[in-house]
Parts: sequence; C-alpha cells; structure tokens
Amino acid sequence: MFTIDPRISAESKIAVSRPYKTDPMFNTMATSMQGNLALGSLDGKIRLYKQVGQDARTLLPGLGDPIKALEVTRDGMWVLATTQTYLLVIPTLCSSGKSGFDQRMGKEKPNPLKL
Repeated sequence: MFTIDPRISAESKIAVSRPYKTDPMFNTMATSMQGNLALGSLDGKIRLYKQVGQDARTLLPGLGDPIKALEVTRDGMWVLATTQTYLLVIPTLCSSGKSGFDQRMGKEKPNPLKL
C-alpha cells in the first residue's frame, strides 16, 4: 500500500508506503470522503485505516470467502463488501461516536450482516 504524489520528482513519486513482513493478500480497496481506507483480502478480512502509512485501526474478521469488492459510505459509517455468493454490510460506528477508521473498535466489532 502506498501513496503517489505527482508533485514529487519523477525518480521517486512514492510519498508514503506501508510495507508488510508477510503477504496480507490485499485484493480490493475503497475510500471514504475523508480519505479513510478499507482494504479487503483474499482470506475475507477487512482492515480499516485512517491514512496510508499507519497501522490498521480495526481488523474486521471475515467469513472466510475472498472479498471481491468494497465500498465505503461517504461518512465512513458503513462498509459494503461483496464476495462470490453474498454481500456483507458492516457498521463501523463505535459507542464513542467515532468510526472504526478513527479508533480501534476492539470488543465493539460488529458481526457483519450477511445478505
């Protein structure tokens, strides 16, 4: 995962990167209007990031099927994930009023709604 800044010289356009020791198997990404990132993986997990270069704030466990596509609402309060055979709708709102992008959800992680 990295950010490309067109204002930087052609030799090194990557402004911020986030390396991983093991392959997280990311295969899809979506952003909110605030620039928050949701990344889906082949193992069905969804990670919520406040911005590129930081650790994930929240890891939402999947149901084991690869995430095909993600969409995040404008306000970042809902994540929609699609798999081969079903949809997952996941609320990200915490009891503090912040989303799972802004703070760690911990024990407040919701069960995804499977459609």
